[in-house]
Amino acid sequence: MIQVKNVKHDRKHFSLSIPELALGRGITILVGKNGAGKSTLLQLIATALKPHRGTIQYGGKTIDDALPFIRKNIGFLPTGIELYEEMRVKRFLRYMSELKGVVNEDAVEQSLVGLHLQDVKRAKIKTLSQGMKQRVGIAQAILDCPPILLLDEPLNYLDSRERKNVVSLLTRYAQSRLVLIATHELNEWEDMADEVIWLQEGKVLFKGPINLWKTHLPLRVYKGQIPLSKIKDLDQERIIHMKRGHDHYLIKYIDETKPFEHFKEGEVTIEDAYFIRKKSRDQGTIPPHHLIF
Repeated sequence: MIQVKNVKHDRKHFSLSIPELALGRGITILVGKNGAGKSTLLQLIATALKPHRGTIQYGGKTIDDALPFIRKNIGFLPTGIELYEEMRVKRFLRYMSELKGVVNEDAVEQSLVGLHLQDVKRAKIKTLSQGMKQRVGIAQAILDCPPILLLDEPLNYLDSRERKNVVSLLTRYAQSRLVLIATHELNEWEDMADEVIWLQEGKVLFKGPINLWKTHLPLRVYKGQIPLSKIKDLDQERIIHMKRGHDHYLIKYIDETKPFEHFKEGEVTIEDAYFIRKKSRDQGTIPPHHLIF
């Protein structure tokens, strides 16, 4: 269990302020627009940054009294991770294992297998594609199965096959561990995430389970087909998905009521809920505290 208490961290034009936040076992996805504070929060929890005020407790311990122990129990993938380009993949993972005080050949092999890197384990990192480098970054984060795993946009650069593999691997991993993932790829976690944290302008607007995230919403999701000529009758900002056919559009639309009588109400996804909550917040159509659970 991680407890964030009265944490504040200031940057030039930004301030992250979190009075209280508790994180536990399972997959928690961290959502919000660019600049909301997702990466800053991950860096603080990973001990890469120290809060200007407040404390972060890891099972009751803090960085002031147990920094080496805490870091040994954290796996971290930051955005734009810098890898040692001249190193070969397996040597790099062994080196990262040594830095963590693990020196575990089995852990290195398990990371290679889990991220489908066996075929390139002797290749220099600089020769790899961006997607393979991303998988190397994830592999170093999960070395020796740390109980706390912090990942910033882990699906970046991965093709559909590898995305599915990473999501499946992390779902199994999180059954007995804490996994916090900052992501814009919300639909990838639709059936896997346990909780959502929504950050906006450095503040937590929502923290809770997926079922609450997708309910108690001020707008509903409707789906239907309309002729091409009817698209102008809709509020373009409420269209969340549109696919053109030969003489029609297939529309996914958010509103208080059906935009057309033949439309049907659809199931709300994690991404739909984010779109609705953000739009309602931005337009002030509901009080801000109605978005917090």
